[in-house]
Parts: sequence; C-alpha cells; structure tokens
Amino acid sequence: MCWSSKAKVGDGAAVTKKMKLYERKDLPFRLIDTAGLEYSVVKQEMVKRELSGWSEEGLTRKDLTKLIHVIWFCIDAQSKRVSKESLNYLYRISKLWEGVPIVVVFTKSYATAAIQDNEAMYAKVMKRYRRKRKLNVKAVVSVVAKELVINDEYSVKAYGLDELTSVTSDLIPVAQAINANVMTNMSYKMRRDAAGKFVKAAKRSAVTVTVLPTKRENKEFLEPIRESMYRNVAKAFVLDEEETAAMLEKVDDSKVDVKLGKALAKATQDVPVINGAVAGKYTELLGRKATRAAEKLYKAREE
Repeated sequence: MCWSSKAKVGDGAAVTKKMKLYERKDLPFRLIDTAGLEYSVVKQEMVKRELSGWSEEGLTRKDLTKLIHVIWFCIDAQSKRVSKESLNYLYRISKLWEGVPIVVVFTKSYATAAIQDNEAMYAKVMKRYRRKRKLNVKAVVSVVAKELVINDEYSVKAYGLDELTSVTSDLIPVAQAINANVMTNMSYKMRRDAAGKFVKAAKRSAVTVTVLPTKRENKEFLEPIRESMYRNVAKAFVLDEEETAAMLEKVDDSKVDVKLGKALAKATQDVPVINGAVAGKYTELLGRKATRAAEKLYKAREE
C-alpha cells in the first residue's frame, strides 16, 4: 500500500492543515489525516473536536466503520526528539477511544543507520511517560513515504509502508473488538451528557423562578420545571412509559434527600438568593438521581 499517492506527504514543513479522509477501493482502510502537533493548542483541540464529532456520527448510526480503530502517531525522525507535549496530546486523543492500539511511525527515516537510535530514544522517553499515563503502543515502524532524491547518483528509496500496512492489518481484529466496547460506552456517555444538559437547564430555571419577586408559591413554578426535566432525561435514554415510571419511582424513593431539601428551603425562606440556590441544588440532585436510574434501565434493556 502506498498512501503517498493519496495523502499529501512532504520533506519539510507540515502539509496537512485540517482533517482529511482518504480511501482506496482495493483496500479495507480509511485514512484520517489530521493537522500536525506542531500547531497551537487551539488547533490541536480543534482536531480533537473534529475526530470526536466524526466518531459520534458513527455512534449515532451504529456504524463501526466510522470509529477510530488504529492511531498512527507520526514522529519526524529528523527531529531526534519526542516532546512531552505531543505525548500528552496523544493521550488526550486516545482517551476518546479507550484502549485503541497505537502505532508509532518515524517518518522521513532517511538514515537507516539511525533507526535503532530513534527507537531507543523513543523507548526511553516512553518508559518515563508510562509512570504517569499509559498509552497502548503496539508497534514502532520507520518509513520513508516518498523517495528523496539527493543528486543524480544518490537517492533514498521509499520503504516501510508495507510493514506499516501489515502491522495495521494485524491490529484491526483487536481494534474492532475494542471499538465494540467503545461504541457501547460512548453511547452511554453521550446519553449521560444529553441528560446532564437538561438537568443543568432545569437547575438554572429553578434558581431563576425562586429569586424573582412573586406572590405565587415557588412550588407552582418548580414542579413543571422538574417534570420537564424528568421527561427530557427519559427521552435522552429513550425510555418507554413503563421505564419512565420506574425511573420516577427511584427518584421519589429518596425520603432523606426530600427532607433535607425541604429543611434547607424552610431555613432560608426569608433570603431569596440563598433560597434560589437551594432550589437549584435540590433540582440538580433530583436530576442526577433520575439520570442514574434512567441509565440503569437503559443498560438493562440493551444487555
């Protein structure tokens, strides 16, 4: 396989400015080329969001082909260094797909005599880094993606791409199994995040209505807010009517928390701002309980 005929490669400055997809009909690979780590932190986070959004689309459609199965972590062999910053960024990226295999690729490895030195340098750096954080590195491969012509007599031929393809192919079955679990776990996380947004919105509304001057009881305002919150949490976990009822039973079963909420509200009823904070916190507490109960019901159904 020669990706250099598809993806842009260079022998100097970085050539990829944003995420791009490359495919070949004769190979079961889809290459996602991202901007390099030499860009700013803002650019790095943008790449992370792009990758996350791309995979979330795959999760929504339950399409395993739209998840990340293997990460190629490319290091310029000419630089003779692996920075802590780049490893930290790799760690943050890999956390999006827990356990995904990583292949370290030394690009522009023109001096074959230096390959062992580069790999030894990398092993030394990783030994120190692994004391704090673990990266699932499965292989280290040195490559020259495009022939480098030095003069009329000498040139460095492209090499290493076949080995990289072979290593990647061997990792795919393991990666697919990992991604099946990732898909499940990320699905749970996406639903928790969606429910969390509804809970936060309800908390803000509860604070607002209890600090506004009015002659009506706060209860008249809070009940509709919380009922709407429960409906949205149930919707986030696609619960049916029976499951929603079971979720509400779990929430209402917390007598201690109800008493605590009422006691705090009563103690601070003459101080609107504090009373509002209590109403918001108590609404958030109920929302979290509803979310936990809804997730358990969702998992029980899926399993």
